[in-house]
Amino acid sequence: MVSLHLPSFTPSGGLPCDSPTGRANGGLAPRPRLPMLLGFEGGLASNPSGSTPLSTVSLGDGSQRRRSLGEMDEEAQLQELGWSSATLVNFVENASTSLHWVGLDGTILWANREELSTLGYTADEYIGHSIVEFHVDKVRIHDILRRLLAGETLRDVPAQMIHKDGSIIRVRIDSSACFDETGEFSHTRCFTRTVTADRPDTTERQKVDAYSMAWDSLALAHWLEGVNQRLRREIDMNEALLHQMLPPKVAADLSAGRTVPAETFDHVTIFFSDVEGFTHLAASISPGKVMNLLNGLYTVMDYCASLFPIYKVETIGDSYMVVGGLPEHSYTHAEAIADFALLACRA
Repeated sequence: MVSLHLPSFTPSGGLPCDSPTGRANGGLAPRPRLPMLLGFEGGLASNPSGSTPLSTVSLGDGSQRRRSLGEMDEEAQLQELGWSSATLVNFVENASTSLHWVGLDGTILWANREELSTLGYTADEYIGHSIVEFHVDKVRIHDILRRLLAGETLRDVPAQMIHKDGSIIRVRIDSSACFDETGEFSHTRCFTRTVTADRPDTTERQKVDAYSMAWDSLALAHWLEGVNQRLRREIDMNEALLHQMLPPKVAADLSAGRTVPAETFDHVTIFFSDVEGFTHLAASISPGKVMNLLNGLYTVMDYCASLFPIYKVETIGDSYMVVGGLPEHSYTHAEAIADFALLACRA
């Protein structure tokens, strides 16, 4: 029979502060240095006196051998107790409780098999990523990390984590921070207990997805409304330009997609005008002044033409051309052109 007296271990104490180096058990987790968690037949017991713990080994012949564990390094302690580091790593790696370490920036440094299995991720999909990625409530996990950095020990903190299949897993977290010999933060030590059924409940995730879809639909509808408004403005501008270039009836038929047949007009009256001495005038003033002159002139003549049943054909340079008797047949086209010309001269 073997009786061991080792320091007591509680979940909030977590794993040792050594940063994980390397991987063990098929690369799924680093090989940490672990505390003396295991005993032989006699199990573990606390040393109530608080003095240096001793290992007491009872041999078959009744003799005893005592040695202070505090005088030995970790490997020597393991050899004295008959355990190897690999054995302890295997114990934690295959524990039935989800365990992980998180670094200063929130990166997951190590997780055991139970943690990976519970959430459905492989080691590469989980370790090396930010713990925030796997929590539903980003504000809560940031608050948890803040409290741990401040040295607070957390017990039974509720949280919701995201399974690989998108469902939500309700958990309770026990965690504390580990600080090195200089008092600098090393990593957090987290024990995670699921409080859902074996199969993750998808109700919360379905709600999240429904809200997300509703928001996306609203955003899409708003975007489409903006696109429709811009398209409508472009169509209106194109139709206005078309009506300026073509007779209203022809422009309306083209806008409606109808074919416009050619027509013959036997009797029409055509009006031409130009600015006397325009070539010399244009050479003596700036281009900007030329444009202002023509724009003012044609604005007045367009207004005059709109008062009579005549059609403006085009302007070429300083020339202005209107026609009476089309696109609607009229027997008073000559009179309409004459009235327009007199009004234009007076204007």
